[in-house]
Amino acid sequence: MNKQKTLAFVLRPSFTILSFILISIIVGSVMSPYFLDLWYLLNSTTIYAELGIIALAFTLLMIAGEIDLSIASTMTLSACVISRMYEAGLPMGLLIPVALIIGSFLGAINGLIVTKTRLPSLIVTLGTMSLYRGIAQVLIGDKSVSGFPKWFVGIDNKYFLKIIPVPLLILIVFAILFELLLTKTFYGRKLISVGLNSNAATYSLVHVDKYKVELFVLVGLFSAVAGVFSMSRLHLAKYNIGIGGELDVITMVLLGGTAFEGGRGSTLGTAGAFFIIVFVRTAMMLRNMSNHAQMAVVGGLLIVVLMLSSLIESIRNKFC
Repeated sequence: MNKQKTLAFVLRPSFTILSFILISIIVGSVMSPYFLDLWYLLNSTTIYAELGIIALAFTLLMIAGEIDLSIASTMTLSACVISRMYEAGLPMGLLIPVALIIGSFLGAINGLIVTKTRLPSLIVTLGTMSLYRGIAQVLIGDKSVSGFPKWFVGIDNKYFLKIIPVPLLILIVFAILFELLLTKTFYGRKLISVGLNSNAATYSLVHVDKYKVELFVLVGLFSAVAGVFSMSRLHLAKYNIGIGGELDVITMVLLGGTAFEGGRGSTLGTAGAFFIIVFVRTAMMLRNMSNHAQMAVVGGLLIVVLMLSSLIESIRNKFC
């Protein structure tokens, strides 16, 4: 009995996340003597906080059994639209809520196409990924838009208690709020039931399509928030910002314990996986590894996570 309890504990997603965090810290410290600088690590989180924020909403969508590959394109298009409007003379204070509306609208398009046509969300959002990115390039071209007001830029240089970067604080707060939504509310239980068995949820009078559209809108909204954050951090908007971000987001969500087929997941787990990605990426940057090499490593990590998830599920079903 004790062996079975020990095995069940080892197979918990939280144990896997803590193990990966420990491994990434050890490997990072071996790769560079500067890696264990706490101030540097905390500041490094601001580079990826935008994707981490998207990953939280993405977690809820994947728990419901859907996926959105257009997240980085939605982030970029939202930023590009309001940057052109800013060039036209509109105030940035007005344009921030406009960006959130645009992102929500783009997410709604994804959700409505998926629910009305019954096409796989993987295929639908693969198409809108190219569509949204293409529109962004048409709007901006190969140039970048900059010159934003001083109060808007530099969110990565703003701190809570003089040590915690504001983007990281926002990520942690939403991770906790979404976890409470999942575990403590009727809405969260319904969301999980949609991912476990959408047909059974429908027979239980759960409005499955409504839930899915709402979640696509939420992902679009958070993608737009990430777009605004990227404009503030980089001091510019450009059509190719965020390319490849889908890989990091999906890796965070799956590494955080969310089941690819839906029905199980945790935003706190995703937040933990966010730190793993930050540690891995930071270690590679300190070694001056190229972006292509970093993408290859993260892609390999995603494959390992998928294989490990499948193995753990098989062992759990057999012995627990």
